[in-house]
Amino acid sequence: MTLSFESLVWPDDAEAAIRFLTSNEWPFHGLPRLSYDQAAQVKLAGDDVASFWIRADTERIGLIRAFDLEDLDAGSPLFDLRIAEGARKFGVGRAAVTWLTAHLFSTHVELHRIEATTRHDNVAMQRVFERCSYRLEGRMLEAWKNADGTRSDTLTYAILRSEWRALPCS
Repeated sequence: MTLSFESLVWPDDAEAAIRFLTSNEWPFHGLPRLSYDQAAQVKLAGDDVASFWIRADTERIGLIRAFDLEDLDAGSPLFDLRIAEGARKFGVGRAAVTWLTAHLFSTHVELHRIEATTRHDNVAMQRVFERCSYRLEGRMLEAWKNADGTRSDTLTYAILRSEWRALPCS
């Protein structure tokens, strides 16, 4: 499978993005199933958000959304990664995080660090972060509110520009 990444074009890609978000289950997100209206509320473009399609050949198999981009010199952007159910467990997450990290650090010279969070039970995403040289920085107890009202711990990962530069493939 050959992966590529391309910018989501707003508003041209709005319907395709809504279709993608509503046609998959997202078990480690706040809402595992999104309705049309909920998907339409996901901010995919703007001054502080950049979104990218993940393609396997010609098929759109994922969506990456980088946000909190308005204060890159003082803050840390976060990202949301969504991979279609049929494309999971094939290394797409690792490729996407590697690409996004390089893209953000290469595009934004003022960027010092990138943060990422995941639920404590999302072991696959934890492995992706570790393999992409993101460091576990902390655990926030019961900070993640689930759709059913229960709470989960949130794990925070990050990578510094200096750590990324030291990687053999950066």
